[in-house]
Amino acid sequence: MIFRILVSCLVVPQLALSSTPRLVILLCYDQLRADRIDVVRPWLSEGGFLRLMREGVVANRCMFNYATTVTASGHATISTGCNPNRHGIVDNDFVIGGRVHSATDDTLLGVPSPRLLLVPTLGDYMKSANPGSKVWSFSHKDRGAIFLGGHRPDGAYWLVPHRGLGTSIYYPPEPAWIDDFNQSNHPAHDAGTTWVAVLPPSAPPDTIEWEGRFPQGTNVFPHRIPLDTSSDAFWRAFALTPNAVEWVFRAARLCIEQERLGADTVPDLLCISVSTTDLVGHLFGHDSREYAELLVACDRILAAFLDELDRRIGRDNYLLVLTSDHGAGSIPELERSRGFYAGRIYDDTLVARIERWFGQKAKVYDQRIIQYFFPPWLWLNQSVAQEASVPYDSLCSELVHWLTLQEGIGFAVTAREITTTHDSVGVVALIARSFRSDRCGDIAIYPKERWIFGSTPAQHGTFYDYDRSVPLIFYGATLKPGSISGICSPADIVPTIAKLLDIPLQTVDGKPLPLPIR
Repeated sequence: MIFRILVSCLVVPQLALSSTPRLVILLCYDQLRADRIDVVRPWLSEGGFLRLMREGVVANRCMFNYATTVTASGHATISTGCNPNRHGIVDNDFVIGGRVHSATDDTLLGVPSPRLLLVPTLGDYMKSANPGSKVWSFSHKDRGAIFLGGHRPDGAYWLVPHRGLGTSIYYPPEPAWIDDFNQSNHPAHDAGTTWVAVLPPSAPPDTIEWEGRFPQGTNVFPHRIPLDTSSDAFWRAFALTPNAVEWVFRAARLCIEQERLGADTVPDLLCISVSTTDLVGHLFGHDSREYAELLVACDRILAAFLDELDRRIGRDNYLLVLTSDHGAGSIPELERSRGFYAGRIYDDTLVARIERWFGQKAKVYDQRIIQYFFPPWLWLNQSVAQEASVPYDSLCSELVHWLTLQEGIGFAVTAREITTTHDSVGVVALIARSFRSDRCGDIAIYPKERWIFGSTPAQHGTFYDYDRSVPLIFYGATLKPGSISGICSPADIVPTIAKLLDIPLQTVDGKPLPLPIR
């Protein structure tokens, strides 16, 4: 079904900018926890992150206001102003009507698209208010480009292995400059190049025992991108390096030039999602030398991008918003070495233990009670419980009690408890804002603090502050330097920009933030 934007007439009183920005830039660094920039502050230039922090409006405490902090949900919240219970992207993968879906699944076309997103995005609102607005979105991940770009962008592009910059047939035909870009900027040109550490010995250590390994390499600098461009290892390695960050910014800069973004008085939107920070964060952890080196490289790339925006568009004519889709915790084994109670829970092991528990309880040993487990959501087979004469509600409650007694499990709650809660604060309220009954399971399970699910070195996805805390900076246009002192959320980005652009919104969860204006 073709998505239609329904715009309400509920508009709050406006304090608009003295002149409307010709270009809005949403810049998301995937898995950038709010405190990570301060860790590398001694090695940053004056023209990148520090420039934004010095001359922009900085949120002192920006926190996602829901529990399941993952990439798809975070990008959808940034672009819509809504929490997952409203926009529908409750996880990276979920179940609808007994069928497993990726968040970007398109059940009609069979290609990545935003069809499962239930509400309009900033780009959709801008196009509704000003049909001449152009909307373009770029990322290394399809979900990053798709959910920032919205339902009807002019283009959404991401890193497609063996091709380079690619999209899907959901979107308009590719302009000629995309093919030109792929020929002159193909990732294959970086085969055999080496990522070399440049920070001094006082930077975070180069080797942590529990880090993952670079594809066909080690966890020690330097890291070499494999020569075989037909291998999966090459594409994984390329995406892990600063080369990939430069690549996506080159695409965005060329888009500004070729599509004439910000060239007239009708505001345009450019979305950039840097996935490399997430890939490096998962493999090496955000305490690693690799993550620090990457952030310093991102700073250099950002500084050059800001300089070009100033030259091409003029600082007063663009508004840039920097944020992230989620934070992350440290590698659990590293946390244990620091004296903390930490660890990991393996999905298959937990599922097997639940099956044994049910078998002993119901005296049924030849049928599985669990249908799906995509942490935090567990889907149960109600027909198996019925055949075993185990009341479903009692089964859920007893299983939740049993789970909370297991090592590493920090919180478990039934879907029924979530739907009946009236709390606006607390853990259950956070989970409720990540919950939709048609897309979530029967029980939500979250690990203890500093514990994670799975074998990936570092992970996120919980309601703890380290997963919910992200940076938020508004920069450019006629904004004055300043700060936002209270707690805010990335859901506040869209209503804040809509207020500045004087465009109406549907009902959203975020609120317009007070920004100082020259």
